[in-house]
Amino acid sequence: MTAEGSHEPSVLVAGKRFHRDVQAAYVAGLVGVELSDAAERTFVRVSGKRGRADILLIVANEPDRMQFVVEIKSTIWERRTAARQRALLLRHLRQMQDYLDVFVDDIGRTVDSVVPALLYPQRPSDETVEQLEAIALPKGIMVLFYDDMDWRADAP
Repeated sequence: MTAEGSHEPSVLVAGKRFHRDVQAAYVAGLVGVELSDAAERTFVRVSGKRGRADILLIVANEPDRMQFVVEIKSTIWERRTAARQRALLLRHLRQMQDYLDVFVDDIGRTVDSVVPALLYPQRPSDETVEQLEAIALPKGIMVLFYDDMDWRADAP
């Protein structure tokens, strides 16, 4: 099924909209950061292929020079079996690992740490969250949910 006025599938159109909304909300919550300075940054993977991180933000203030890498996914977990959830998460983790293979080389030079996260639209059941985190956290990758976030700059 395609979206009205588009040749792309409606799920792809919705996913792109979610990406733009997250990027705008994230940057709007950070005083002094322009969207172009944080969103959809291109880099070259170890394989030589080009990649694109959805949000790549470097906080270069001493003593905490951190690089945040956020990959935005429009996945709704509740619509999948446990086996399909696992397979899809592993695919997302491999994608993030491709990014980390590049960004970790900056540690000690331009940054002191790299903080990776996968961001999904909705928090699924507690059981599903536990399963996702049991796979992702040992790899050093956070799993976040947009509906849990408060992106406002005035938030406590």
